[in-house]
Amino acid sequence: MHKTMLEMLKKRVQGLPYLLSHPRQLKRLIARETLYRQRYRNKKQWVEWQKYGCSKHIQMMRAHPDTISTSSLNLARIQIFSDIVSRLGKGLTVLDVGAGDGVIGGPIWKMGNNVVSIELPMIAAIAHRCGVPSVVASDAEHLTFASNSFDVVIASEVLEHLWNPHNFFDEAYRVLKADGYLIIETPEGKGSLLYDDHKNYFTVESVKQTLGSRFNLCEVERLKATWCAQTPTIILLLRKSS
Repeated sequence: MHKTMLEMLKKRVQGLPYLLSHPRQLKRLIARETLYRQRYRNKKQWVEWQKYGCSKHIQMMRAHPDTISTSSLNLARIQIFSDIVSRLGKGLTVLDVGAGDGVIGGPIWKMGNNVVSIELPMIAAIAHRCGVPSVVASDAEHLTFASNSFDVVIASEVLEHLWNPHNFFDEAYRVLKADGYLIIETPEGKGSLLYDDHKNYFTVESVKQTLGSRFNLCEVERLKATWCAQTPTIILLLRKSS
């Protein structure tokens, strides 16, 4: 036990020079361990931590639009989602859950589809200022839409952030039309938990087990880890069962 404590202390000391030379990360760490130290206690606390993280992420993307938007990972993600949706049809009604700055939903909207975007309160206002189309404040685990409303539901980099992903899957199933499609993107495996705003991790098999007979897996795409995403990513196309 003494040896373990020494190893933990050593790692923390070794991380100090990095934090001191990266003020943005240091500020985040201080906020996490002071304002949001109770984040795992309940959903309300967790959502507040998510609001903080998401707002800072969007600010970073707006400050460095060229670097972020032209990264190999983002370009690959946009292409995969666009290709999948284009194969599903035209003039689709699409729900973009956790839209952020619209990096996925924007191109799909430009393809001629009707895209409704949702984000957490406060983040929805930021997304609106970023030009995200038809963005409303809503909770991914309690969608404020009628049943059988959408042809496609998209959740890109959302599942790992949720307090209870099972609630989201229930809601996605409810709001999708018969034979509608769910497209999800999430880091693959336990490496997802390296990020302090991730609460869950998934594999293709765990998603299939969670969904059971409600959805059929149609397609799997994988993206390798890059400098801006330290874990591999999976993109799954799932069809609602009748």
